[in-house]
Parts: sequence; C-alpha cells; structure tokens
Amino acid sequence: MNNKKGLGSLLLSMVICGSLLSACGGNSNTTSEGSGNTEAKAKVAEIVFALPSFNRIPDDLSKVTNAINAITTEKIGVKVDFRLFGPADYAQKVNLALQSGEKMDVFTTLGQFSNYVSKSQVAPLEELLPEHGKELTAILDKDFGPDILKTTTMDGHIYGIPVNKGMALPTNIIFNADMLTDAGVSADSIQSVEDLPAVFAAVKKKSPDVVPFGPINVNPTDTGLVNWMKGASKVDYLTDTTGVGVVIGDSGKVVNFYESDVFKNGIQMMREWFNAGYLQKDTATTTITAMEMVSSGRGFSFLGGYSGMEVGKQLSAQVGKNIETKRIAPFYFDTSAVNSVTWMVSSTSKETEAAVKFLNLLYTDKELINTILFGIEGEDYLKVDEHHVKFPEGMDANTVPYTSMLSSGIVGSESLQYQMEGINWSDVELKLQENKDTARSPYFGFIFDQGQVKTQMSAVTNVVSQFLPALVSGSVDPDTIIAKFNSALKDAGAQDIIDSKQQQLDQWLAAQK
Repeated sequence: MNNKKGLGSLLLSMVICGSLLSACGGNSNTTSEGSGNTEAKAKVAEIVFALPSFNRIPDDLSKVTNAINAITTEKIGVKVDFRLFGPADYAQKVNLALQSGEKMDVFTTLGQFSNYVSKSQVAPLEELLPEHGKELTAILDKDFGPDILKTTTMDGHIYGIPVNKGMALPTNIIFNADMLTDAGVSADSIQSVEDLPAVFAAVKKKSPDVVPFGPINVNPTDTGLVNWMKGASKVDYLTDTTGVGVVIGDSGKVVNFYESDVFKNGIQMMREWFNAGYLQKDTATTTITAMEMVSSGRGFSFLGGYSGMEVGKQLSAQVGKNIETKRIAPFYFDTSAVNSVTWMVSSTSKETEAAVKFLNLLYTDKELINTILFGIEGEDYLKVDEHHVKFPEGMDANTVPYTSMLSSGIVGSESLQYQMEGINWSDVELKLQENKDTARSPYFGFIFDQGQVKTQMSAVTNVVSQFLPALVSGSVDPDTIIAKFNSALKDAGAQDIIDSKQQQLDQWLAAQK
C-alpha cells in the first residue's frame, strides 16, 4: 500500500499501450503548401519539434535531422530542430522548456491535454488552420470523421491536433500461442475475460514455473484492468484521468468510479486471480514488464489495448516468441481516447504559422512521416514494396543507427506510414473503419475544466497513486482497502470534483440541444 511510483506512469501506460505498436502503412504521397514555392525558399522559419521515442535514443540525430530539413525547407520553408526524448523524460523535458522560456514549438501531450490548456501553455489554432492546415483537417475528416476536433476544443478555441491513427483500442489478451497449445487449450475457447481463469489454470498446471498473467507492456504496475472495465462497462472518465467523477453508460450522472460496482467487481476478479497464483506476488511493485516476462519465457500473457488485428505479428517479432491475441472487450470512445495524444503549438512560440505548416506536412506528407519514424532508407531500413519496409540484413530495431518505429501510433497519419514486412495492409484499413464504427460516448467532445478544483485534483491524484496499483494487481484485500481508498478520496476533495464535473456536464449537454 505504500507504492508511490506515481499515477503518471500508470496513466501514461493507459494512454499509449496500444499506440506503441500501431501498424504502419502507406499510400499515395500527399504534400501541402506547394512543393518548392518561391516564398518558402525566400525565407526559412525555424522551429523546435520534440518527439517521444519508445526505441533506443541514438547519440547522433544529425543525419535524420538533415533529411527532415531537406523535405521541410523545400516544401514549406521551415527548418526543424529535431529533439528526441525517451518516454520517461519527455514530459519533464518539454515542461522545463515551456517554463524556462527555452524554445519549444511543437510537442505532444501524452495524456495531459487539459493540463497544458489550463496553464495557458498552448496556442489556439483555429485562425491558422483554415489557411495553413487545410490538408491536415481534410485527412482527419476522411480517416476519423468531421467531429474529431471537438475533442481538442475548449471555449471555442482549437488547442491541438489529435494523432490520426486507429484510435479504437479494444482490450486484447496477448499470449504465447505455443504455451497455450502445450497446455492443451484452443484459442477459440477465449471469448471473454470470464474464460481466462481456466486458461491460466491449464498453463500453470503444464508449466508451473511460468507466470500465467502479468502487467501490461508499458508500465509494470498496471495490469490493464481499468481499461478493460472502461470498455466492457462503457465508462467515460470525462477527460479527468484520476477516475474520480465518471459517467457509466448514458445515465448522465457523475459518480466516483471507485465506489461503483463495476470497479469493485473488477478488483475482486483480479484478487481471485492473484490468490490463485496467476500473477507474481510483487506485481504492485515490480519493475519488470510483461513483455520482458514473455520474451524470457517466464510469462504467458497480459492485457493490452490494440487497434487492428495484426499486433500479434509485431509483438512476435519484438519478443522472439509466437504471440497471438484475442479481443475480450470492446472499446468505448470518450474524449480522452482521441485527445490523449495531441500535437500542440507552444503559446510561447514565435513561429506559430511555421509550426502549423509543419503539422500540416507531418500529417499529410508520406516522405516526412516515414523519415521521422524510420530514418534513412538504405541505412536504417530497406523498402520491400510500396507499403512495407524491413531492417537491413543482420540488423534490428536495437542495432540500426536510427528508428522511432514504435512512435508510429503518435506521429501523423497512420494511413501514410510504412508497415513492417509481414503486416497486412488491410489491417490499417480496418483500423480506420473501426474509428468510425466504434461506439461513442454520449459525452464525446466534453472536456472538463479543472480550474476551480486544482487543489482537490492534486490531492486526489496523490491518493489514487497510493492505492490504485495495489488494487489493480490483486495484491491487497479489496474488502478493506477499497473502503480506505474511498475514505481518503473523500478527505482529498473528491466530492468537489464530482460536483464541478456534474455542473459542467449539465451545461454542456444543454448546449448540445
């Protein structure tokens, strides 16, 4: 119960779990602003572009930066100072730049959209987009739908551009298919979360030294339980990621998620798995991810939110095991599902027009997107065909000079990205179709303004980070700990947050009529 690894890492894992391995494909090369226009050549603006990378950060970015600038200076008259940070450092580096006045023009939120807006750290874009972002908005409309910018609009101002990817991330059980076969179980027997205990028992019986279930592949203390509950029970967090103040279904009533039967039943299920020996005893505090466990042969499965149906192939290539996936809960589109990964322009930027031109190209230019993701053709990757690439002979993601391929889910438009060899292009088409077909919350587009309850939000966040990891890992008794959890939330001001949300939601609903 003293786990203080922080809510931030837990929330970050929820945000990016399915983004890291989004399949990447390409089609026609679309550009913006007019290639080689004379005005662009006459004056070159300079911007800083900061990207989080989930691959190894290379010591030297000069060759990739030069390749990026060969594209951007020619096409839009913008020179890019390309910064690359690991996920653990990214938010800190960006925030330090924003607070110190260091130049920072284009960056992404990684789940902190409302926080950046509330601090007035981002520039409104609605006046710049009609002239400098026409192609960008057109591809968003085509791949997602015409209402996507509702999720980044507050008080009439557009503050960011959501990444254009397969955003519907149904909960999957990701498992070692060979272990499943050895245990005498068919994947067809897995249809829902209720089917998993029998699978875990069979695996444990066959391989007693294997851990049947582990935390997700991003954060070692997150079992994926909350995301499963959100999708299975249609829980809208109303853009406040603490979980204090949600609407379940279409009731319109804001409640404390941690007092709900949905939460209590989910935690009880995980407790039963823990007591049966399906999780490691130190799941609430471990630093070892499920991917590491699966890769070493010591782990069998984990939960994760992934778009498309091809993620098993990508994970297999990454961990060197035969990995398959089965969907066990649907996805539910709330506002945060879209604006959690949003590209923004700093309010301190002296080059907002150039920044928007760059964003427009980032979403619409195949050459730029894939240079940022894969680096230099012939050195970092090889083209296989129009849509597919592979690593040079004898090299992989850890040994090529540069790759940010795992950032494919947070950069530009997925429909213009290369796929790794072996990934079916139809999977990208499926993802984009599911963007339009997946159920949306009745409150899609609502954004909670935390301004009146900042103190309570901070206090509640600390309480959640103290209690939630142990609960979602099943390592504590829910009958006693949930009550203590909610008592601490009440003392921290949870009801003030719920009341503020309810008032704002009621006003938002009235305005929709």
